[in-house]
Amino acid sequence: MNASFKLFLCLGVVTATLLGCATSPPPTATSAIKPTELRLECAVARADVPNADYIGPYAGVENIVPVKLMAQDIYCSDALKEMHFPRGFVSIYGSSRIREKNAACDARGQNCNDTIRAANDAIYADIRNFAHAWTTRYGKQYPIMTGAGPGLMEAGNRGAKEAGGPSVGYTTYYDRSTANDTLKPYGGDPKQALNAYVTHGLIFSSISIREMTMIKHSAAIVIAPGGTGTEWEIFQIIEIIKSRQLTKVPVYLVGNCQIHWQSLDARLDDMMARKTINKDEVAFLKYVETSAELVKQLSTDMRLN
Repeated sequence: MNASFKLFLCLGVVTATLLGCATSPPPTATSAIKPTELRLECAVARADVPNADYIGPYAGVENIVPVKLMAQDIYCSDALKEMHFPRGFVSIYGSSRIREKNAACDARGQNCNDTIRAANDAIYADIRNFAHAWTTRYGKQYPIMTGAGPGLMEAGNRGAKEAGGPSVGYTTYYDRSTANDTLKPYGGDPKQALNAYVTHGLIFSSISIREMTMIKHSAAIVIAPGGTGTEWEIFQIIEIIKSRQLTKVPVYLVGNCQIHWQSLDARLDDMMARKTINKDEVAFLKYVETSAELVKQLSTDMRLN
């Protein structure tokens, strides 16, 4: 860590200490809220995790993560982003289970579909190619950022690293634990938190803060197909932009529309029919099939041409 960044963090700690942050349990009839000072310190990378710029400690499931660690995640991620990548990122969302080479059938040899297999192989290649092309042209201004996991996140980080640019990953703990502890279901090993292609990784204590920060730090958002996690992120992104809680940024859904996005379109159409959303509220969502088309359209949206 360079001297200027150390000074930056030290000033932040002093400021947080002087100002204080009011945190306490809910008031009762016999208690009053008392301010509590939070000393926020950003843990630097360990020697055995050289591609991590920040490591928040593992605290367990989300509803037991202390407020201090949530505040630390916010403070440290904001500080690192402003120090190194002030313009923000082109963030890639997508499945952890769509790999470079995918099987046509599930592990039991059932649910076979060669069309989906081919489409999944193609989307991994397209995300990798997009990240490479984008990084080659615009990575110094707007680096690629993913959730740092396997699958399509790996594809994004891989393309960015292969292009010689920054390859950023925001993640939390998902490594398997042998301890059968319902409050701490993961092992909490930061060495397993980032895929091999991340060059600048942030490991959050809180998954909700990680999700919020990924959206907040995005200058543009690219969404590839995924499972329930990706769907959760899609609707967070839609709602936070639709309700004007975030400055509007370009949002692209990438991949063949008929294969990958037909069900999402049907769900949004159903909401429109029920008049629970208006068509113009989701008009910012754009569809693109190929990596070359995505680079062209996104660079135009971001006025980089």
